[in-house]
Amino acid sequence: MHERSSGMTPMWFWPSQDDPGPPTMITTVLEDIEVAERTGVTTVATHIKARGSDFWGAGRALVELIERARARGVPIWADQYPYNTTGSDGNTVLLPRWIFPGGGSGGGGPGGQGAAVDFAASLREALSDPDRGEQVRLDIEHEIGRRGGPENLVIMDHPDETLIGKTVAELAAEWDAFPVDVAIRLQLEGDRGRAGGARVRGFSLSEIDVEEFSAHPWLVTASDAGIALPGDGPVHARFYGTFPRKIKRYAMDLGVLSVESAVRSMTTLPAQVLGLRDRGLLREGLVADIAVLDLDELQDNATFFEPHQYASGVDYVLVNGTFVVDDGELTYALPGVVLTPDNAGGSGRGGGPGC
Repeated sequence: MHERSSGMTPMWFWPSQDDPGPPTMITTVLEDIEVAERTGVTTVATHIKARGSDFWGAGRALVELIERARARGVPIWADQYPYNTTGSDGNTVLLPRWIFPGGGSGGGGPGGQGAAVDFAASLREALSDPDRGEQVRLDIEHEIGRRGGPENLVIMDHPDETLIGKTVAELAAEWDAFPVDVAIRLQLEGDRGRAGGARVRGFSLSEIDVEEFSAHPWLVTASDAGIALPGDGPVHARFYGTFPRKIKRYAMDLGVLSVESAVRSMTTLPAQVLGLRDRGLLREGLVADIAVLDLDELQDNATFFEPHQYASGVDYVLVNGTFVVDDGELTYALPGVVLTPDNAGGSGRGGGPGC
């Protein structure tokens, strides 16, 4: 189940416009547990997280809720990508959408890029009214906190290339300005055709929580990624690095879990949860979906400035018994098929809490 909220507030919440008391991530997990408990349906809290600097450390509470439910037999699971930044944080807009025509989309791409809207003019108009200007500043401050704070907001693209790679906190110090004023200036002096004026990535999650979730045996590792080619535009590093990163960083380097447990979280466990009974294990008679890794060389190489980078140490990969990576090289074979429990030898039911 996709969360309705991933922190103290849902993503649609603006303090200047909405009443307090919206659902939190704790509310979301409680709802997931209730659905699983009342229906008996295997339920997954999708890409579990604790978003926003005001919610960091709440991962422990979410874990406790899930573990208590599982202890009484509730079929509840969770999945996670092992990064401290989310997909939507790649196009973070620090300004409230309500000041822009069409809510900031303008008919263009993410953040309104390429839209026939002058976003800088919309901001100037909002700031020209004292009451609306105060509301704008309140909402910007809220969004900065929700996206991890000024020190965790990185400029990824801006017409002034000297700003790229700097954080909002660094610009605030350089410009002798408050972070809210930095967000305003980025729009006024940036790309007028993009909501926010710049492409910004917010590292809105804490490693404390990422590590907390990673350690548990009911946590599935999932990329939450789509299909991307090296020539495509910016994507999240998780498109290329999720699984090697979980093994290398969280198992081998940090010791949050064992290598065996990390591998299980991305093989046997998701197969059990999805009811795919002929996959996920190295066993005679099962489908040969196999990855052969060199743990001494294993490394996720994708970065957020250069995300289209394949991992090192992935020597061989077989899908349905056919090599798709052979001695570290792509074969461009396409043996994959869409799986359902019915065509993968399963019953259609996920494993219980003891699996």
